[in-house]
Amino acid sequence: MPETEPLYRPFEPPDPSRTFSLFWKVLTLIVCTGVVATLSLGAYYRFILKKSYSGVIAEQLQGYVELVATEIGYPPDLSAIEAITEKYPLDLRVETSDSSWASDSTIPSHQELLRRASPEGFDAPPSFIFRELDDQYYGVLDRGSDRLVIRFRGSHGHFPILPATLILGGGLFLLFLGAWYGVRRLLHPVNELMEGVKAVGSGNFKYRVPVRSTDELGTLVSAFNAMSEQIGEIIASKRRLLFDVSHELRSPLTRMNIAIAMLPESKTRNTLQRNANELNTMITELLENERLAVQGAALVVERIDLVALAYRVIESFTDEQERIEFDTLTDSLDIVADVQRLTVALRNVVSNALKYSDVEDPPVKVKVFPDDDGVRIIVKDHGIGIPEEAIEKIFEPFYRTDESRTRTTGGYGLGLALTKAIIEAHGGTINAESREGDGTTVTVWLPSEPVEKVMMPEKRAKKKAPAVR
Repeated sequence: MPETEPLYRPFEPPDPSRTFSLFWKVLTLIVCTGVVATLSLGAYYRFILKKSYSGVIAEQLQGYVELVATEIGYPPDLSAIEAITEKYPLDLRVETSDSSWASDSTIPSHQELLRRASPEGFDAPPSFIFRELDDQYYGVLDRGSDRLVIRFRGSHGHFPILPATLILGGGLFLLFLGAWYGVRRLLHPVNELMEGVKAVGSGNFKYRVPVRSTDELGTLVSAFNAMSEQIGEIIASKRRLLFDVSHELRSPLTRMNIAIAMLPESKTRNTLQRNANELNTMITELLENERLAVQGAALVVERIDLVALAYRVIESFTDEQERIEFDTLTDSLDIVADVQRLTVALRNVVSNALKYSDVEDPPVKVKVFPDDDGVRIIVKDHGIGIPEEAIEKIFEPFYRTDESRTRTTGGYGLGLALTKAIIEAHGGTINAESREGDGTTVTVWLPSEPVEKVMMPEKRAKKKAPAVR
């Protein structure tokens, strides 16, 4: 189905593939903040807290080791050592000048600890040192004639690297999922607001974004709803004013026509009558356009032959039939439509094509054929064309691409606006393509049956569509 030229240009957001969405920006900010905070806490502990409390911790560790040494006695009592290793989570090694004894053969000597392990910052030299080796912690107490090496057995049962890594990775993944869900829920009003912007940008001023919170986003949504309501009221009031003024002009126009009819035949009378007829046409088109746009007048539909309708429209251009070339793929093409309004719409398009092309130009081509569960009408001329910057505005009321040209060709910029309203009332679309100096092509697509509210033929007696001349 071809797309229509909108009265309100729809809001088009940037290509998501080329932008970094607000959701990912916030999520990245949270993750980066967490990483930086963790690194900062680690650095604070390593370079500040550890140094500040290392002396206190060293004293406590040394005191603990000295208590163990006191229970062992001097010289060391092997039975006391065995009792201590069974009672407490400790492994002991005693080194003297001529011998060495260990409760576990895997306990390294104090020289190996000094050679292989680096200081942890909890030393109390020269009598006490504290080291970490192979993920196990050791305290060495120098008692002068011997040295006592203590391995704290609690560090011996740590998690293996792989399970610990899996647990850490799983925890971080769950943390990321939680942050993802939280940010998504937090920014959900932004997505709803974006839908509202699209709807209002397309001319749907009745669309309201649901208010789900009382925070800044909720306030923003409420302000947006109030803005769209005010804009809708302003536009509706202007359209009602235009409709009412056009309707009120009927009475003085009628009196004008009566007065003109009473004048004697003359050139002046003919000029006045022509101007009155143009004014009557403009008012009629205004009323019909606003009736369709504002009041949503129901279509009076019946099954018609679109090919025959197109023939009748072309024949109505009595003096210019030779400038029109009609092409159809079928002898008949039935659709359900409002015959009066559709005749006006098709006549407006063909009339514009004839107005803005010269007699010397190739003929205006009118094509009618079935397409996409409906019918397509194409009207192409080889006239002066439309500037690129004006192509999206030609369906707006009172828009004219060239003031001087319009003065010579006639018209008030209402024909295509009315045509668009009629086509869209049938559930169809209309668009135009043009190049200056190369002509214009107007494409209309209509469904086989209208999708909007309609009035069937048997109700014609109660409500007839207004005639438009």
